[in-house]
Amino acid sequence: MIEPVTAAQFDQVATDTKLTVVDLWADWCGPCKMQTPALEALDEEYDGQIKFASLDIDANPGVAEKFDIMSIPALVIFKNGQPTEKVVGFHPQAALKKYLDQKLAEVTA
Repeated sequence: MIEPVTAAQFDQVATDTKLTVVDLWADWCGPCKMQTPALEALDEEYDGQIKFASLDIDANPGVAEKFDIMSIPALVIFKNGQPTEKVVGFHPQAALKKYLDQKLAEVTA
């Protein structure tokens, strides 16, 4: 299961040394609801190799501002605790897997 986080927990989640993917979403966002099952399946598939978390931007607007998130769904990718990339918009599971496989290879290389 993807760990839900708040703004207060966000910095702790992002300091993990492995690859971390934080899903920024809102309840009213249709594409966000479509993205969630793909992320949950990937969380299960990667089985701890990649840490996944989710943050509701309506309840935590400061995080969206901090990362200049103007559209959702948005994924903020962290490597070794540092934000390195943003992936904005809905992406099918296969496309996200290909992208994350590449990012995981970079972290473990």
